[in-house]
Amino acid sequence: MCMGLPPLVAQKISTETIGQPAAVTFSGVVINAATGVPVSRALVRMNDRAMLTDHEGKFMFDQLTSSGSAVVEVRKPGFYASLEPGLQSIMLQGVQLTSPITLRLYPEALITGTITGPDGSPLSRVFVSALNSVYNETGHQWLPSGHSFTNSRGEFRLAVPPGDYRIATNFSPRVGGTTNAVLPLAVPSGQELIHMGSGTEQRFDLHPVVSQTYLVDVHIESSQERGFPNLLARSSDGSIFPVMVLHGEEAASGAMRVALPSGTFTLIASMNRGEVMEYGEANVTVADQNLSGLVLRMAPVAPIPVQIVVDPGSTSDKAPPSPQQLGLTMQNAQAVQIGTASFFVMARGNQEASFRPTPGVYRFTSRVTGSGWFIKSATYGTTDLLRENMTVTWGAGGSPIVVTVSNQTGGLQGSTRLKSTPASSWIDLIPNSPSAVPFYAGRSSADGAFSFPALPPGTYQVVCFESRHSANYRDPSVLLPYATYVRSVTINAGNKATIDLDAVPDTELHP
Repeated sequence: MCMGLPPLVAQKISTETIGQPAAVTFSGVVINAATGVPVSRALVRMNDRAMLTDHEGKFMFDQLTSSGSAVVEVRKPGFYASLEPGLQSIMLQGVQLTSPITLRLYPEALITGTITGPDGSPLSRVFVSALNSVYNETGHQWLPSGHSFTNSRGEFRLAVPPGDYRIATNFSPRVGGTTNAVLPLAVPSGQELIHMGSGTEQRFDLHPVVSQTYLVDVHIESSQERGFPNLLARSSDGSIFPVMVLHGEEAASGAMRVALPSGTFTLIASMNRGEVMEYGEANVTVADQNLSGLVLRMAPVAPIPVQIVVDPGSTSDKAPPSPQQLGLTMQNAQAVQIGTASFFVMARGNQEASFRPTPGVYRFTSRVTGSGWFIKSATYGTTDLLRENMTVTWGAGGSPIVVTVSNQTGGLQGSTRLKSTPASSWIDLIPNSPSAVPFYAGRSSADGAFSFPALPPGTYQVVCFESRHSANYRDPSVLLPYATYVRSVTINAGNKATIDLDAVPDTELHP
């Protein structure tokens, strides 16, 4: 506080000498992304402030500092703020707060239908879920986006974000208090997907197999003193489904009691106790009668060591990254019924870094960490992990994964525009050659400037979007709708390429 000065002088010192930034007003409109119609009574949050949009979809926050930043989020029942799962807010900085903004809400899609038995009778209390096919920098994932139990009429209703889906029902024993079970079903089968556009509805009438089940007592032999393992059953046709332990049933001493239909199965058990991962399998044939005496022996999962080898052409002024710094992951590529499980490289105490995966088929991936190194090659025995999936069998171990790294990187810089105006955008770089990283993602600043300081040498396809957008970039057809926006660039070691990009507007996305 200034004493002895005229009020006008004191006021001038407080705003100019102290250097407080001028207050600004942040305003915008919320619209329906499918129709372009303003959305009224949508809740807009900006940091710790919130308000509802008016009848024209407009909102306004005043008394903001132009040099600050804000997290902006918009919500309304029946809508999603983004086509990307889990991305419900955006970060705005500086000049972005001084211009009006348009926020888009995507109407939810509806998957409805019925589940009936072979005789056409409705099946109640059957768990049904919508699995969203999602791609990110680590690869492919199946994310549960909606789930429900059928009602007494066998009906279900799933509200989901726009995207590509499969519908899956769980193995459901003891239907209606009987010994019948609904066998698991995934729709569609094979590689097909259900595309749900914003604001659309599709109906499906599902007819899973209903079969009599029989009680099977399974005795677990494990080094773990307490706890029961997770149980899966793999049928003779290769389908995999979770097995429910029947609590309250009298089983033989030390045994778990489960219900299975007639057929031949492999029971798969896994138990993770931090320092120890145990796994076991047991084959069983159920022939129209209860069974007892089945023994499932579990044993510790053998580690698969990871060795880092430095490429001879690399400089020696930087220490090579550890497997953890490379963010190495083995991503399960098995059936959709069990989702996707990933195993991360770990090192305990003085032990070398290793994976401890259960048997299965895996994709080997790496996350970008900004360490200045990249994976030039990765092998497991004779398997080229940048080109092929990795098959891990029961009892495998000993043979290491050999990862060759190099720091002979190049770079990319440039700018992004939205409708000819510099703007912050989301950028994706897709390698044309085999890579442990499916694609590289980043975001330009408020003035459109961006930089990727360390990229593996090679050619890339580059595309940017107004809002974050991820897809299966390994499929060449994915970029065809945006062909006029896609650019090609070559990155050479020791050099930084420059490119200017036009962003795909939200209005041209294909939700």
